[in-house]
Amino acid sequence: MNGHETIDLPALSNEEREHEPLNPEAHNQTPAYFKSCFETVFWKCKLWMILTSAFLVLILVTILSLVFYSAVYIDEDDYWDPESIENGSLHNFTGILKIHCTNPDLELSESAFKLIFENLSKRLTDVYSHSPALGRYFVMAEVVSFSKENNSASYLLWFTVPPETEEFMKSRMSEGFVMNILRQNIYDKEEMDGLNVPDCTNMTLDPTSLSVMQIQTGE
Repeated sequence: MNGHETIDLPALSNEEREHEPLNPEAHNQTPAYFKSCFETVFWKCKLWMILTSAFLVLILVTILSLVFYSAVYIDEDDYWDPESIENGSLHNFTGILKIHCTNPDLELSESAFKLIFENLSKRLTDVYSHSPALGRYFVMAEVVSFSKENNSASYLLWFTVPPETEEFMKSRMSEGFVMNILRQNIYDKEEMDGLNVPDCTNMTLDPTSLSVMQIQTGE
């Protein structure tokens, strides 16, 4: 009609259109991709078996490396046995620390001084015996005197260090290092707990007054 040839196109039903793939070439390639995983690489081993085995071996090697490292690693602080520390050289320090009372004009009794001595000695012992850096080398602490003029307590500290660790401990057995451990503890808590002193319900330690001096090093 009118010089044009009419070509009839096949009509597709709605059901056929739903099942027709949008990209037939990609659809045909997908099974081939997954099929390659099931191909035999050598003997009876398939590709997916090799990939899975490699992944498991990598995990096993990582776990064994971590276990081996934790087994052979030795902390320098844990190397020295207690007997070696006990027979080590002595490092003794002396220090001064001021104590403040809510009533600065209060005349303390002998019993009050005794309580202060015991409380401060315990505080010093707790600080250094629980120190991660110096705890294993700490021997004892003691308050030896108290000045009524400026309310200052004098104390002594004893440490013992194995001869093998003298070089390693030089920085730790210094006046500055020993002092800073106590000073930080006082900054964290200046109050002295457990003291029942009449007319002085709140006694505090002064971190700015703290001093430490090494007085003896010997066998």
